[in-house]
Amino acid sequence: MMMPFALEEQAKRLQELFSSAEIEINGTIIPVSLTSAREGSEVRFFIDVPANVVGRITKRIIKNAAGQVCWSDPPGKLNIDKPDTDLRFEIPIQATWKEVAAT
Repeated sequence: MMMPFALEEQAKRLQELFSSAEIEINGTIIPVSLTSAREGSEVRFFIDVPANVVGRITKRIIKNAAGQVCWSDPPGKLNIDKPDTDLRFEIPIQATWKEVAAT
């Protein structure tokens, strides 16, 4: 079927688009590791924060190769106290088909 193929292609493009991540911790933006995994039309992005980065995380940011923000937490929505352990955030994104009614 065309729709599952098209959704998988969209997921592939989305996975290729996101290339780097940052977090805001203690009011400072720092770069962190970004990896991803794709299964069908779902892409899961993983932001890894090492144990030596400690403090209050208030934003996760994902950028494209040109450095433009592609995704981030809305202001005030994230507030995590991170101890001195490794931390991995998973951000799942599911490509879906949106039907638009003709007018």
